[in-house]
Amino acid sequence: MPEPTTNDVVVSLAGHDRGKLFVVTGRTQDGRLLLCDGRTRRLAAPKSKSPKHTRVVLRGTPKVPGTDKAIRTTLALAAQSAAAKEERQLGER
Repeated sequence: MPEPTTNDVVVSLAGHDRGKLFVVTGRTQDGRLLLCDGRTRRLAAPKSKSPKHTRVVLRGTPKVPGTDKAIRTTLALAAQSAAAKEERQLGER
């Protein structure tokens, strides 16, 4: 599975935030991801999380959103896209 990079939308696989969507805004020196969701984890205080505890949902949003509101909008669109994709897959079965 490919490693998450900056601008990707990821879902948390472990921890108390399991199942939540985040935008990757960068990396720390030791390789951990810096994640924001625009509500509980804002750009001013991103969450640090190991890449092995995340999965990429959407590759390469156009750019790192500059505001918390833009992050929330990006995540809402990613959630809608993921839900539509899941419905298509269930319909094909």
